Amino acid sequence: MKTTLAKAWAAGIVACALVSCASTDDALMKTVPVGSGTSKLAPYDFTRCVKAKWALLDPRGGYGSSSVVLAVVQQSATSTGYTVYGDVAQTARYVVAANTCD
Repeated sequence: MKTTLAKAWAAGIVACALVSCASTDDALMKTVPVGSGTSKLAPYDFTRCVKAKWALLDPRGGYGSSSVVLAVVQQSATSTGYTVYGDVAQTARYVVAANTCD
């Protein structure tokens, strides 16, 4: 159980970034969160759903040179909690997309 939870946590923080870039992700996490919520989906399923929806919103198809949005996903006893960080004006679209993954 502990290993599964650790893998799910790692998948959530890594996979939800549009493009992984450690220094940029660190910078995003130091900003004020732009949205948060909970989902009934397991962390891996939630991450997969959000990643698919966010790829549709990114004009570069999710393969740009730096992160613009990051979601930190954590499992709790009854749900999956998430917090979205972003540094673009359109970040609200990403929060709305994440909120639909329930």
